[in-house]
Amino acid sequence: MHSIYIDNNEAKVSVMQKQDSSVLEFLEDLLGKGGLEIASLIEKKEATDEEIAEKLEIRINVVRRVLYRLYENRLATYKRTRDKNTGWYVYYWKLNLENAPKILNSIEKDYIQHLKETLEYEENNMFFSCTNSCNRYTFSEAEKLEFRCPDCGETLEYHDNSELIKTLKLQIEELEGKKKGDNGRK
Repeated sequence: MHSIYIDNNEAKVSVMQKQDSSVLEFLEDLLGKGGLEIASLIEKKEATDEEIAEKLEIRINVVRRVLYRLYENRLATYKRTRDKNTGWYVYYWKLNLENAPKILNSIEKDYIQHLKETLEYEENNMFFSCTNSCNRYTFSEAEKLEFRCPDCGETLEYHDNSELIKTLKLQIEELEGKKKGDNGRK
């Protein structure tokens, strides 16, 4: 179990962590380090964008960008009320990580599918490139170019992609093995 502590004006706030550290990595990739600070402030208690900006001493548009990103990914909710004095709407934001494992699982599934499609493309094509490595072409593309690089004019030669294929297979195997292990624990 992980916790992140943020010191700002003597206030310590922790970001809720599930047992799986991949949720934290996902949030950090999605929001950046500054975004984690914002998320930590709405973990346990609702707050407005203005309150967050003031507490963290950052610009309000940065806070809003992070909040919108959380909301778009169904990781934050908001409650809208009308300010009686100004008539403006005020949004109270709250972190909601219930969907994080499901979203993370969906991203991993999509990534595995992308790797499988790339592997299929690599296995089903023969590639050619010039000695300057300007670009890589399939056999039919190279044939249309008369096996001459359109960038530098060098002859296109067979490009061995067996290492790439091996790497793709290994990545797919590791990710699918990880998913099976995760499913076994749940």
